[in-house]
Amino acid sequence: MSLNEKKTLPVDLPEGLKPRIRLFFSIDLVGSTAFKQSRPAWLPALLNFYRDFDQIVHAQYRAFRQRSNAHIAPPEFWKSNGDELLYTCDLSTRAQAVDAIHIWLAALSAYRCDLATLVEDIDVKSTAWIALFPAPNSEVFFRRGGAQFRSDRIDDAVLLQAEMRDQWYGGNGRHDIIRDFVGPSIDTGFRLTAWSSPRRLILSADLAFLLTSSYAVSDEPLPLHFSGAQKLRGVMDEQPYPMIWLPVGAGARADVRDEGIGRHLSDPELLRSFCEAIVEQNYKVFTPLFLAEDPEDDGDFGWTPPYILNRIARDWQAEKRLKMAA
Repeated sequence: MSLNEKKTLPVDLPEGLKPRIRLFFSIDLVGSTAFKQSRPAWLPALLNFYRDFDQIVHAQYRAFRQRSNAHIAPPEFWKSNGDELLYTCDLSTRAQAVDAIHIWLAALSAYRCDLATLVEDIDVKSTAWIALFPAPNSEVFFRRGGAQFRSDRIDDAVLLQAEMRDQWYGGNGRHDIIRDFVGPSIDTGFRLTAWSSPRRLILSADLAFLLTSSYAVSDEPLPLHFSGAQKLRGVMDEQPYPMIWLPVGAGARADVRDEGIGRHLSDPELLRSFCEAIVEQNYKVFTPLFLAEDPEDDGDFGWTPPYILNRIARDWQAEKRLKMAA
């Protein structure tokens, strides 16, 4: 972001309203419904999944940090959704996106090794996507256990959210607050989980574009693949959405060899151009790729579109007016 563009953001903007990209990961058990139906003592396996994968993903993160000088935020547990676990981390450079994917792939591989020795008929599948905050996506906050603060008596949901947001980013009272994420990119990510499989880690098109844009600064390019496009309910006006994926799990390479649709787009440059065209044609649907601290940025990722900056500024001004009137 240039100096002039930085000035378009109010100087008194709270930390929680500054634009940032987050990477999201989903890992979901496959075959768990049949497993639960066929075994009365199914709960220990599910509890082991919650415990073991969380330990593994953080162990892989620590191992990566020990062998690399790269700075990257740790994967943060977001929430569980039945047999699905969701994680997120902030991104400020392209290299961090690639590093986070490698950490996640290592965690999936390590967990599968443990799972194969413990439980039969269960596997995992995974999805990854990105989202820009605080627009067009948003954080929402909730009090834990009925905790009350003075501002909670104000009958205005915007002010209540602002109070909890500032407490969260100020590091005060986080034990009393739950943070959630909502917005169009979050909805798209959840839609994409339906396409994932034990052999294919599905990626959003904007994340794929970010990763293919990182090859110049990464020592280990990712083997991204493309398998045509299908309608994704409610996304992109239900125009065909590209199915982009990474091979994972046992037999993944055989799956790649059997793939006949769009195989030539596994070439990084062609795939990058394809993703760029999709993103540009639907620029208000996909996440603007703002990376504030990328040392390799050549101008493509260091700025946020004016419509996003204007929305953030308008929301902040409206919030200040509400505070003055309260």
